[in-house]
Amino acid sequence: MKFEKAVSEIIKAIEKNPTRKALLKDAIDALTPVPSVFYININGVEVTQAIQYRHSSEHLSDPADQGPDNSVKLVADKPAYVRVYVQSGLVRVNNVRGVVTIQKRRYGVWVDTVTLEQQWPFSIAALPNPNYATERRSLANSLNFIIPSSLMRGRMRLKIHVEVPGEARYSADTDVDIDAYLKQTLHVRGIPVQYLGPDAAGNQVRLSAPAVADFQRTLATTLLMFPVSQTPEISLAGTFTFSEPLTGAISNGACPTSWNNLLFWLGIAKAVDGNRSNMVYYGLLPNGIPVGNAAGCGGGGGTAAGFVNDGVTMAHEIGHYFNFPHAPGCLPPDDLTFDTNYPAYEPYNTGASGMASIGEYGTDPTTATIYSPNFSRDIMSYCGSRWISLYHYQALMEHPMLHPKIVSGDREELPPYVYEKFRDPRRIPDPTPPWEGIRIFDQKEAELQRYIVVTGFIQHDQVEIKSVLKIETRQNFSGRRLEGFTAELLNANNQLVQRSPLLNLVTHACGCGYGGQGSHEPSGVIQAILPDSAEGTTLCIRRNNEDLWIRRAPDRNITIEEVTSWIEENQLNITWVTSASDQYPIERVVRYSSNNGHDWQTLAVNLPEDRAVVPVTSLKAGYHLIEVIVSDGFNSATGRTAIDIPSGEPIITILWPAEGSTLQTDLVVRFWGTAQGSNGESIADSNLCWELDGSPIGNGSECWKGLPEWEGEHRATLKVCGCGQQAETSVIFMATCTGQRPYMINRELQG
Repeated sequence: MKFEKAVSEIIKAIEKNPTRKALLKDAIDALTPVPSVFYININGVEVTQAIQYRHSSEHLSDPADQGPDNSVKLVADKPAYVRVYVQSGLVRVNNVRGVVTIQKRRYGVWVDTVTLEQQWPFSIAALPNPNYATERRSLANSLNFIIPSSLMRGRMRLKIHVEVPGEARYSADTDVDIDAYLKQTLHVRGIPVQYLGPDAAGNQVRLSAPAVADFQRTLATTLLMFPVSQTPEISLAGTFTFSEPLTGAISNGACPTSWNNLLFWLGIAKAVDGNRSNMVYYGLLPNGIPVGNAAGCGGGGGTAAGFVNDGVTMAHEIGHYFNFPHAPGCLPPDDLTFDTNYPAYEPYNTGASGMASIGEYGTDPTTATIYSPNFSRDIMSYCGSRWISLYHYQALMEHPMLHPKIVSGDREELPPYVYEKFRDPRRIPDPTPPWEGIRIFDQKEAELQRYIVVTGFIQHDQVEIKSVLKIETRQNFSGRRLEGFTAELLNANNQLVQRSPLLNLVTHACGCGYGGQGSHEPSGVIQAILPDSAEGTTLCIRRNNEDLWIRRAPDRNITIEEVTSWIEENQLNITWVTSASDQYPIERVVRYSSNNGHDWQTLAVNLPEDRAVVPVTSLKAGYHLIEVIVSDGFNSATGRTAIDIPSGEPIITILWPAEGSTLQTDLVVRFWGTAQGSNGESIADSNLCWELDGSPIGNGSECWKGLPEWEGEHRATLKVCGCGQQAETSVIFMATCTGQRPYMINRELQG
C-alpha cells in the first residue's frame, strides 16, 4: 500500500508532463510484482431456496432480466442451499474443501453460532477459467452446504473458508450477509372427494375420500417450489361424493363437462364454507376414477381439483388460484390467452416449444436437483421438466394469500431496514422487538352476511341454473365478470331490489388444454352472490335487460325439525326432517363451527335426503356446533345440534423421502415430515422424533442426516414422542452406491 501511495503522489507531481507520466507508468508496470499463479479465490456464493440470481449478466442477455447476486428474497422456515464457487490462478487445483459457519450478532459483533452440514461433493477442483453453464448446472462443480429450515430466520452472516488441506498458498475467505425476515404460509382448505360410480370397465366401485395425510403428501411439490414455510396449514371442508367419470374431450381449450360438473359442486362447498379469501380451496380425488386428457382443473374462479400424489398438477392449479395464466410454453394451438407479460429470458426462449424458460438456475435442496434454464420450463407451462420461474417466484413474495409476516431469529435483532413502518429512526428499538409477528397486510375477513348464491352453467349464451341457496357467507368476485349479464332480485312490484354481476368461474385444464376461454365465448360454471332482502319475490338472470332465467318465490316456507347427531363406527351421522314446497328443488347442506357460529367449515353438500354421513376425521377434536341448512333460494331454514368429537391419534406424514424413492448413499438426506393433533393444531418440533432403520437420528419436523455407506433398503420413521400423544408412520426407500452389496430390510421383522 505504501508503494502504491508513493507512486500515486509521483504521478500527481508530474501530471502536467504527459510524456514523462507515460514513461514512468511503463517503468512502474515493469517493477510491479507479478501475482502468483498458484492461488484460489471464491468466485461467488449462491444462497438459494428454489431459484436465485448469480452472475446473471453472464447468461441472460437482456439487462431487464438480470439482477444482483442473491437478490431473490429468502423466506423464513424453508431450507436453503449454499453453493460456493471457487476459481484458481493459471493451473487446475484439486482437492479444494470448504467450511461455512453461520454468524449472528451479539452486542454488535458477529459471533460464530453453527457450522453448516456439507453436501456432496466434499471436495472439488478449482479451474482457471470455468465455463459458466457447466459450473452452475451441476452440483459437482461447487462446494455445497445446507441451511436447515430451523436456522432460516432473521439476519445472519455466512463466514466461508476454502482451502487445500496442507497447502498454505491455496486458501481464501469471504462472507455473505443474508436475511430471512419474511415468513409466508400456504393455507389450504381441502375438499376430499369420494367416488361412487363406474370404473373404466363399467363396474360400480367405491373409492374412499383422501385424508389429511394425502393432502400433505400431494402438497409437498408446491412447498418445494413456492416461497413458503415448510409446514402448511391444512384443514378439511367435509367430504363430497361424486359419481361421474372425469372423461370427455377438452373443447376449445376449456375443461371437459365432467370436470365442470365437479367444480360446480366444489364452488358451492366453498360458498357454504364462508368463501374465505385467505386460503386455497382444493378438491382431492382418489386415484382410480376414469379420466380423460385433463389431469386437473380449476383455479381461476374459486376452486381447483386434482388427484392424490399428483403434486405437479396441484402446484399448477394452485398457481391458477393465484391468478397466474399459463406460461407460453408447449401449449396447444387453442390456448389463446397465455401470459403475454412472461419474460423472454433470452437466449433460452426460442421457438414455440422453447418458451417459458425459468430464467435462472433452479435448485431443489431436498432432492439435490438443479434445474437449468436451458431445459427447464415454468410450472405454469405444459412442458416436460417443470420448476418455478423467477417471474412467478417473485410474484408470490408478500402475496396476501400467503399470510406474509415479519419474524426474527434473535430477540436482540433490530427490525429489517426494508420495513420502514416498523422502524423508528429516532431511537434504537427495545431489545424485545415490537415488530415480531407483525403481518404485512391487514387480513381481516369480511363478516358473514346472508346472501343468495346462484350457481349454474353457461354455454353458447344459454344459461342453466342448477343451485339457488340462501346462506350466510361472503361475496366472491374472483371470477371473470360477464359483460352484460346480471343477477337481479325484484320485489312484488317488479322493482329492482338487489343486483350482482354474473361471474364466469374461469377454469384451467391441466395437462392437455386451457380453460381460460380458447374462444371468446363464455362457457363453464357461473355464479352470482346477491345480498338477501326480505322484499325480494323474483330472481332472474338477465343479459342486456333480456330475461334468461326466472324463479319466483313459492307460497310455502321451509321448516326443519328433529335435528339429531351421533357417532357410530367412526362416522358422524346427522338426520333431520324437512317440510317444504315441491315447487322447486331444495338444497341441503351441513357445516360445523368450532367457535360458536362465528365461522363455519363445510361438512356436506349435494345431499339427496335429510341425512348426512361423514367421517369423524372430517372434524377436529372438540365441541362443535352443527348447522343444517335447507333452502329453495327464497326461503331458508336452519336447524342446529351439537357434537363432541373425541380426541384421536395425531395425523403424521413423511413428505421426504417418498415411499419407494431411490437416494444416493453419499447424500445428506432431508428427512421431512409434518404432524398435527386431532384438534388441528401443529405438533411442536420438540415432540417429533426420527429413526432410520430403528436407530434415532434427530428431532423435529426436519432432520438432515447422512445415510450408511451401503446399498439397499432403508426404513425412515417419524414418531410423536411427547405431549401425551403417540403415533408414528414409516416409509421404505432405496439407497444406491457403486460397487456395494445390496442389502434388504426384513419388513416383517421391522414391523
